Amino acid sequence: MGNSLTVKNLILTGSPGVGKTTLLKECAFPFRNLIGGFYTEEIREEQERRGFCLKTFTGGTGIFALKGMSSPHKLNKYGIDLKVLEEIGVRAVKLAITSKKVVLVDEIGAMEMLSPLFCQIIGEALSGPKPFLATIRLRAEPFTRQIKKMSDTKILVLKKETFPIVKEEVRAWLTEKCFS
Repeated sequence: MGNSLTVKNLILTGSPGVGKTTLLKECAFPFRNLIGGFYTEEIREEQERRGFCLKTFTGGTGIFALKGMSSPHKLNKYGIDLKVLEEIGVRAVKLAITSKKVVLVDEIGAMEMLSPLFCQIIGEALSGPKPFLATIRLRAEPFTRQIKKMSDTKILVLKKETFPIVKEEVRAWLTEKCFS
């Protein structure tokens, strides 16, 4: 898979709560004018996670999943609004593919994979010419098995104790991709 700086696709993975989204945001925000796509943030009520909000680098936002949300699409306790994913998230990824230096997606998970449009745009981002940075959960099979076979892709496994090292690697990769 080679050095991170020479790969086109950089995928961050790790257990839930290890800090994938935090690391991604800390690394990406200094380059936000050159990056397109979306990230997710938890919706919390007191100490409980209630859902997920999808946010783009251009200010788009929407509630993507929420406990108790009425929806034909459900995963565990969450109702999922695929319209938010497709009209805000997929649109942001398409825009990034055509007009930004780097495409970023946080996250490629079970909820997101319910959308055929999302799956299609992820395929385009992975195989297209633009550098692609994404997060996936650690055991996101069969997706991880497929991308591990891609010669231009590197997977970084994040752990709490490796956060600073992985952060530096992602930051170096982004710097190189945004300014090359």
